[in-house]
Amino acid sequence: MKVGVTGAGGYVGAGLCRKLIDKGFDVVMVDNFFNSQVKIIGGKEILWADIRDRQEMEYVFRDCDIIVHLAAISGVSDCEAMPDKAYEVNVIGTSNIAWICRKYSIDIIFPSSMAVVGNPVQLPIKANHPRNPLNIYGFTKLADEKIIETFSKDSFNALVFVKSNLYGEYIVDGKKISKQTVINIFADKARRGEPLTIHKPGTQARDFIHVLDVIDAYMLAVENMPSGFNIVTLASGECLSVLDVAKLVKEHSPNPVGIELVENPRKAETHVSNFEVDTSDVKALINFEAKRRVKDEIVKLLRE
Repeated sequence: MKVGVTGAGGYVGAGLCRKLIDKGFDVVMVDNFFNSQVKIIGGKEILWADIRDRQEMEYVFRDCDIIVHLAAISGVSDCEAMPDKAYEVNVIGTSNIAWICRKYSIDIIFPSSMAVVGNPVQLPIKANHPRNPLNIYGFTKLADEKIIETFSKDSFNALVFVKSNLYGEYIVDGKKISKQTVINIFADKARRGEPLTIHKPGTQARDFIHVLDVIDAYMLAVENMPSGFNIVTLASGECLSVLDVAKLVKEHSPNPVGIELVENPRKAETHVSNFEVDTSDVKALINFEAKRRVKDEIVKLLRE
């Protein structure tokens, strides 16, 4: 099977590509290196490419059996800082990939985000939860969901993961792959003996899933691609407040650290104290269950 991966050098892409190569897949890797962490994986170079260039994408991916489309301006802050680029990359770029999938009958796996939900009105959160995004990132991901669902009709199989908050680190070809997510930031600060800064009120909760669990989910999807259009949550089922996370980090920190509450500069995100996510659909569809637990992984991070 020939698998195309956009955002191949990124937080999820690097580990996924390494696993695909190790399992013998023919992998076509592209990235524009905006936030890439590696340029070579398994001795194979990642191609520089821009998903906003449809002709280039068509040339690169037209022979693929499946595309894992990870390239995006991700996160609330980056999208708010670069709204036009977020639209061009996340919406136009995804439209290009989806059109190519339709033209050549190529299956697609795509990460949406819990940002499409906004403030949850139904718990636990399922993939069909009403959409009410609070920020540009969420709006672009909602547009992407609709684009992929529309273009896939009677043409290609599509699996959309509505993913929760990622954390954790791993190694690819001797290089540490990480990202500035809340748990990772707290672990970095604790290792340096710096206070853990929490945006008020601190009780805001999230479902936290380890990046390696997410990569495992993508591998299961590639190997067992379900037919038709499917959208499921991708989460661990482990809901914690930011303050709870900080307390875990403080408890296991190698250095004494304090916890400081500060004003939240990001108003355009949910501050609810319960963000429980239903994980039964992804279990039923591709037999995925998260293996890693936040407390255990925090301890590992703090030992590094």
